Amino acid sequence: MRARLPLSALSLAIAASLVVAAPAAAAPFTDGDVTVGGTTWSINDFSSEENPYLDYAERDDWDGGGSTYDSGLSPVFIAPADADLADYTDLDCDADGDRTTATDGTGDEIVRCTLEPFVSGDGSLDAVFEQRFFSDGETVRSRLIVTNNSAETVSGALVGFTENYYQDDDTRLGASTTAGHPAADGSTTVDGDLLWVIYDAVEANDYEVPVVLTAAGTADAAIQPLMGEAAGDGYDDQTTLYPLPDLAPGETVEVVQFTVWNFFAFDAFVPDSTPIDEASTEAPADAPLERAVTEVVTDEGLTKTAFLEPAALFAPSALTAVAESWADRGRFDALSARDAAGIADLTAVLNWNPAEEQLAATGPADALPIAALSGLLLLAGATAVAVRRRRA
Repeated sequence: MRARLPLSALSLAIAASLVVAAPAAAAPFTDGDVTVGGTTWSINDFSSEENPYLDYAERDDWDGGGSTYDSGLSPVFIAPADADLADYTDLDCDADGDRTTATDGTGDEIVRCTLEPFVSGDGSLDAVFEQRFFSDGETVRSRLIVTNNSAETVSGALVGFTENYYQDDDTRLGASTTAGHPAADGSTTVDGDLLWVIYDAVEANDYEVPVVLTAAGTADAAIQPLMGEAAGDGYDDQTTLYPLPDLAPGETVEVVQFTVWNFFAFDAFVPDSTPIDEASTEAPADAPLERAVTEVVTDEGLTKTAFLEPAALFAPSALTAVAESWADRGRFDALSARDAAGIADLTAVLNWNPAEEQLAATGPADALPIAALSGLLLLAGATAVAVRRRRA
C-alpha cells in the first residue's frame, strides 16, 4: 500500500542526506565500444537510416571467441502487408544516436536513437530504441518506446527484437519456459517463450561463446510475446514480437527485453563424434551417439521440439553454465527496481509487471529520484508531497 511520510521526517531526511544527481549530458554516438563492468560491448549503426544493433562482447578475463552474435540484436516491426511473423522489417534510426552514463548511481551505460516513423497495424507510429548496459557486465536491457503521434487510434501494431545468436546449426536451446521451440522455422507462435537459454555445441575451441539467458516478459503482463523465429537446435535466429494494444492519439507504451550473458570459465574439452566421458578427455571406442528428440504440445496445440543430445558431446563447463543461467531465471519473475532503472512510468511497460510496491528510482533520462524530487518540492514551498516507499 502507499503511505505518506510525515513532513517532519521528510525534512530531517532531506537535511541529513539529500544528494541530487544532475542529468548526464548526452554525447553523440553511432558506432563503437561501450565498456562497463569489465565487458566491452561492440555496438553498430546507431546512425541515420541504419538499423542499430548490438554486435558482440569481449572481456579481458575471458578467452572466448568474438562472434557471440553473428549480426546482433536489433529492433524490428511487422508491416501491414506481412501476415507471417517471420517477415519482419528493420527499424532504422531517424538520426544519429547518443550515449549517456546513468547518473542514478548504477554506473550503467545507455545508447539510444530515435527511429524513423513506421507503419504497423493500421497506422503510423514513432519510436525510440534504447539499450542499457548494466554495470554488472552481464545484463543488457533492450527497450522500444512507441508513441502514437497521429490524430487517429492505431490498432494491430507489432514491434519487437531480432537476434542472431551463434554459429548457425551448432546453436542449441538449453532450456525454455515451454521446453522447446517451434518445430518449423517461421512458425507463428501464440504462446511465445518468456525465458530461454541459448548456448553452442562447442565443437571447436573457436566456438567458445557465453551462454545467454533471454527474458521476454512475465506471464500475467498486459501482452505476451509472439515468436516469429526461434533459435536453438540448429537455428540461430530469434525474432520476438509484441502485439500492441489500441494506441490512442498521444499515447506511449514500451516493450522491454533482457539478455544476461554468462561468461563462464570454458574448459579445454573438445568433443568429437564419439561419446566422451565427462571426467576424461579420451574418447572411448564406442559407436557415435545418436541424438534423441522430444516433442512438447502446448495448451494451444502447437508442437515444439527439442534435441536431447548426450551430455558427452558437450563441454561440461558449457552445460554447467546453462544450468546456472536457468537457475537464475527467478530474477525475472517481476520487473525489479534495479532492472527498471531509468523507466519513469512502469505502467507503460506492457510485457512486464513490476515487483509489488517497488519504488521506481529514476525517471526519463535519469531524472531525480522520487524522494529527492519530493524534498525539492517541499523546500520550494509545496504544501504536501506523497512519497512512495517499500512495504516493510
